Amino acid sequence: MPDRLKDKVCIVTGGGAGLGEATSRLFAEEGARVVIADIDSANAERVAGEITRTGGDAIAVVADVADPEAVKAVIRAALDYGNRIDVLVNNAAVGGAHYNYTVVDAPLEQWTRCTNVNLRGPFLCMKYALSEMLNHDKGAIVNVGSISSVVGLMTQSIYAPTKAGILQLTRQAAIDYAKNGIRINCVLPGGMNTPMTREEIAATENKELIEKELELLPMGRLADPREVAYAILFLASDEASFITGTGLTVDGGYTAQ
Repeated sequence: MPDRLKDKVCIVTGGGAGLGEATSRLFAEEGARVVIADIDSANAERVAGEITRTGGDAIAVVADVADPEAVKAVIRAALDYGNRIDVLVNNAAVGGAHYNYTVVDAPLEQWTRCTNVNLRGPFLCMKYALSEMLNHDKGAIVNVGSISSVVGLMTQSIYAPTKAGILQLTRQAAIDYAKNGIRINCVLPGGMNTPMTREEIAATENKELIEKELELLPMGRLADPREVAYAILFLASDEASFITGTGLTVDGGYTAQ
């Protein structure tokens, strides 16, 4: 078994589906002890069970990352599991068709939920994980942003600001903790073939808009989540030992246009 994360205790939020599931599985293949935190208990337990049945090491923890007490429970579970926290992947997020609005049309409840999960959630996870990482002066955090962290997209006035915020939170925290041996980076995925994306394509009333966006992909396809998970793995591993405060775009060339 490859060992880029051998015996490291790694928390992956939103680890039960999509990119989080791909990351959880890849981390386990690389020798990590994976804490799969997800609001969907069935998905978290399914992925953890499949990892352990194939010889990996994983546990499932149910958590809404927008809830400070739930985040603290994830941290406690990780410490009980492995006595430390080596890696945090802030992947849990909401988005898709339910959050596609312009500013004027945006329901306030959608704004609140999206900002709570996509920005407050990573902040809380970082706050409590960093407190433990500082005890060892070592650790790696990988936040999951989006191409909408850096470019404007139609009807993204709720989702995009949260992803822009997580990129800036990454930079700020990276500067604050660089001298403590803790690296903090962000991946910026483009379109991925995930359940959220498939739901958005199926639900959108403006299929023409989606088709035009897909036509803009230079590589002509959506990413497989595992392709993005490899970028997360790199930033989480010691191979990225001199990288902190960066946003790594994994978008098939979309933002190069």
